[in-house]
Amino acid sequence: MKIFSKSFIAAMTLVCGISSSANAAFINFNDYSTSDFANQAISGSASPSSDGSTLTLTGNLWVSISDLFAITSDSTLYFTMEASGNEAEWYGIGFEDDNSVTASSLFQLGGNEGTNANQISTYNFGDGAVDFAIDVGTFFTGNFDKLVFILDSDRTSGASLSFSNVEVCNGATDCESLVATNPSAPVSANAPAALGMFAMSLFLLAGRKRLKS
Repeated sequence: MKIFSKSFIAAMTLVCGISSSANAAFINFNDYSTSDFANQAISGSASPSSDGSTLTLTGNLWVSISDLFAITSDSTLYFTMEASGNEAEWYGIGFEDDNSVTASSLFQLGGNEGTNANQISTYNFGDGAVDFAIDVGTFFTGNFDKLVFILDSDRTSGASLSFSNVEVCNGATDCESLVATNPSAPVSANAPAALGMFAMSLFLLAGRKRLKS
């Protein structure tokens, strides 16, 4: 299983003192300009935090950032999401290669309305900040030029949504989300065994909720 392999790597990194890439792979939103996506940017704003680690959406808004996202069979999308204000109809994230909605390359993470997007373990409004690790490569592969962030709130005002520490990893190479010194890394063992039991103890110390596909 991919998740167990990643957990094993994270544990070995701490046990053996192996350092990962010094180049942070988290998306710095200050390096991008957000664009309204399709015809879904109805109202509100998208604002990066001062350090660029977080993108916050308010209102009723779909936005995207442009870059080359090469999704392979071992690609994983890591991020932390937090909804606040009033509950929206749906919260989502995904990849696109044009300016139209393709449900098969989007993920619904929560909200009070169902969609045709890929359904990931539901985020319950009021959960606070929740870490996600989506094995995107098990849903689709290919090259995409947009990463889309979704706060769909047609019938409710006062909704807000933030995405933090967003990273697309192909395997464990240069993946900041798998660095053992990052206590909020959303990694867990699929089946604890031998050294995997030690890895599990590390993950329990993090005290963070992880949702996976």
